[in-house]
Amino acid sequence: MDPELRYSFQRNFQFLQRVFSMDTLVKPFPPAMGDYASHNLNFFTRIFSQFFDNEDIAAAQKSLGIGQEEKIRKVR
Repeated sequence: MDPELRYSFQRNFQFLQRVFSMDTLVKPFPPAMGDYASHNLNFFTRIFSQFFDNEDIAAAQKSLGIGQEEKIRKVR
C-alpha cells in the first residue's frame, strides 16, 4: 500500500476518533441506554476499523496470504 495513502487513512481515522468519541455519542442517553449503546458502538467500530491498525493489517494480509510470512512454508 502506498505510504502516503496509509498515512492519510491513519490521520483521518485519528480525527474521526477524536470527533466521534464514545463519550460525545452516548452522553445524551440515560446511563443504562448509554452503556448498551457504548457496548454496541465499540463492537462495530472494532470490526470496521481493524484494517487501520498496523497489527491488524498484518494479520489480515497474513490470512489472505499476501503479507510477510513468519517462516518459510514447505510445499510438496
